Amino acid sequence: MEMKRSKSLLAFVVLVLLGGESVAPGLQADAHKNYVVSIKGFRFVPEKLEVNAGDTITWKNEDIVPHIVTGDKFKSKSLDEGDTWTYTAEQKGDFSYNCRFHPTMKGEVVVH
Repeated sequence: MEMKRSKSLLAFVVLVLLGGESVAPGLQADAHKNYVVSIKGFRFVPEKLEVNAGDTITWKNEDIVPHIVTGDKFKSKSLDEGDTWTYTAEQKGDFSYNCRFHPTMKGEVVVH
């Protein structure tokens, strides 16, 4: 019995050291996801993104001009080339957004 407990403890220690998470049987780990929206060619890619509440979205500017991601529920800082801005989707619904500098650039986030 002592040998079995030692092996279980060793397996747990190895799991922790390797960065794994231990979850009790019957419980699920936090399943929040991270998404990236590229800003390139004066477009949001993807233009429409569906996520779950609690997920994060990072916009990354790959254009050589600045952009500001602006919606009713969120607004980024001015993003220069290579800059990113992250938003955590907390409220369910459909949220349209655009670029404050270039209003014809449009996107949508649907939060389930």
